[in-house]
Amino acid sequence: MSRLLIKPIALACFALGSLNAHADSVNFTGYANGATNTNFSTSAPNTPVSGTTGAGGFATLLNGGPTFTSYCVDLYEHIGFGSTYTNYTPVSGAAHAFANANANTDIGRLFSAGHVLANGTDQAAFQIAIWEIAYETTGTYNVATGSAQFSGAATALATTWLNALPTTNTFNVMVLESVATRGMDGHQDVVYATPAVPEPTTYALMAAGLFGVGFVARRRASKR
Repeated sequence: MSRLLIKPIALACFALGSLNAHADSVNFTGYANGATNTNFSTSAPNTPVSGTTGAGGFATLLNGGPTFTSYCVDLYEHIGFGSTYTNYTPVSGAAHAFANANANTDIGRLFSAGHVLANGTDQAAFQIAIWEIAYETTGTYNVATGSAQFSGAATALATTWLNALPTTNTFNVMVLESVATRGMDGHQDVVYATPAVPEPTTYALMAAGLFGVGFVARRRASKR
């Protein structure tokens, strides 16, 4: 079994999932598409921590379901590849206690950009961008300065993506939260996202629009 102890951290991924009230079974089987070494450092108001780790998405299994990618949002814990954890609970991003009050929305915007994460550098850049959003509290995303700082080969791409966040968010952000239970330590919280489902009113407007198009088409056909 490959075990990542990240001083004090391990890494991340993309994904699918569902809301459950009970603890869920989670297994991180490895990096989804490689990883790139990254230096990290957080400062007040975050709890200060620093180190070097391989940044990349985690191939993740939730309750034995299909594999998806999740990304670390917890620089203070660790996970082990191949281990099955039973103290995780999926919660909405809005309910998670991010250091940055805008993190839930901005992580959703990052997913909404539709970046192709084809290799370790891409995956690392996406992870770094998520960390920056999750931990930066100055109001400006800059991986080289502020209360969350990162350096390494993937930071330039992460900066490009952070500077071009879409104005709209088309994803629901979810967090798999791990809590310490009797006989089991807490582990890294990870984030993933699912496409947002349109509100019922949106479906009604779409249906009304389609009905109108059909009505006009029938009237035109009857006049021929």
